[in-house]
Order: sequence, then C-alpha cells, then structure tokens
Amino acid sequence: MARAAIDEGMTNLSMPTVAGRLGVSHSTLYRYVHDRDDLALAALDLAVREFDWPSADLTWRDLLTAFADALWTFLRRFPGMAEAIQSAPGLPPRVTQLIAAYVTRLRAEGLSGRDAAVAVDFVADLTVATEIAMRGLEREFDTPGGRRSLRQIYQESLAGLIDADPSFADEQTFHGRGWLDQKLAILLDGLATRIGADIAGNVRRQFPRPPTTATT
Repeated sequence: MARAAIDEGMTNLSMPTVAGRLGVSHSTLYRYVHDRDDLALAALDLAVREFDWPSADLTWRDLLTAFADALWTFLRRFPGMAEAIQSAPGLPPRVTQLIAAYVTRLRAEGLSGRDAAVAVDFVADLTVATEIAMRGLEREFDTPGGRRSLRQIYQESLAGLIDADPSFADEQTFHGRGWLDQKLAILLDGLATRIGADIAGNVRRQFPRPPTTATT
C-alpha cells in the first residue's frame, strides 16, 4: 500500500486512487490504515527508509548543509511530500532515528541539546517551506493583465526593489532553490557563535573566562 501510494504520487493521494492501483476495493484499505493521513505516513516512512541520507559523522556545518541538500533532493523526487510531512500525524521511526543521530553529533560539536534539536528542526522547516514556495511559483492566475504565473506577479510587484538592486531579479531569486542557500548560510553563521566556531565551522579552542571580582 505504501509503495502504491508513492507510485500514485503524494500530490493527489487518496484512498480510492491507491485502491484502484492495487486492484482492490476502497474498503479493503481500511483493514490496514485508518485514513488517508495514516496511508501518507506509511508512504513517508517507506520513502525515508529507502533514501540515502547524510552520515552523522560529518562536522556540524557540513552535516547540516548535507542534510538540507539531501532533504531538498528527497522533496523534489517525491512531489507533494513536503505537504505530507507538514500534515503527517506523527513521525516515522526512521525520521526520529535520523534526528537523534544528528542531534547527538551536534551536541558532540559543542551545542546544547536544545540548540542541536532546534538547529536540525530549523534546517528541515526551512527546506520544506522553501520547496513548497518555489514549486508554488508555477501556479497561474487570471489578472487584469492576462494570465500570469505567481513568479511573474512577484517580479512585477517587486519592480521597485529590482530597479534599486538587480540581484532581486537574478535566476536564483525566482528559480531553482530560491534563497535557500543564502538563508541557510545566515543560520549556520549564527549557529557558529553558539558553538564557538569560525564561519567555516572549525571549532575554536575555548578558554575559561577570568574570574570576576564581586562589587558591593
């Protein structure tokens, strides 16, 4: 059933379409899953287990960068999976295993447990949200000026900013991964200050603070 759901595609996943692909009645599926959300969770679990995720042996910056890259590839390979992740009633075991491994590695690199967990979650949320947003730019709308894609509407709305700074109109802004890499770099540069590392991710030697003299 999970395989059939993946093959059918997550974008328009439904119990009847999966039942039709399997050649069974609609009601037969309910012997194994509660509803569409439960089926989507099973499909997500299978897809995650079969995907090649980065090893937790990487240094903290390389690990988070590789995780974002892998997640982006995963979402593009399975259209609609980003929305499924956002609405899934829980997390598959393989996902929690990955999170635990990555958090453990980040803690070993000097982050607190909370910061490590937030960092992994932040990268995941940022990548998922960006993939949904960039895919959404293909949607078309009827406007007074004719049929326009959301990409064209944004470009027209930002005309003033584009005139002031042409970088707003470059290929990276409205195509591919958008500003994902720039946003990720800002996150990682900020995270370096929590770890006590330089921008490249090399952990600096930590020295204890000198004792302070109490004042009255």
